[in-house]
Amino acid sequence: MQKPVPITEAYLNADNEMEKTPPAMTEVQAAELRQLCERLDEPFDASLNEEQAAERIRLLKQRDAA
Repeated sequence: MQKPVPITEAYLNADNEMEKTPPAMTEVQAAELRQLCERLDEPFDASLNEEQAAERIRLLKQRDAA
C-alpha cells in the first residue's frame, strides 16, 4: 500500500487523479520561455515544471522590461 501524499504536495493529472509529480510546463510556456531566453541570452531549461516555468517567465519579463 502506498503512503498517502499530503494534499499540499499532490497534483491532479489530466484524468483528475492525484499524483506527486508536478505537471510539466505547457507548450505555450515553453515557447514564451524559449523566446525570452533567446532575447536575454539566458539558457533555456526544458525540464522546468509548470510552476517553475511561470516563475522563470515572470522574472525574465521583469528583466526584459528594465
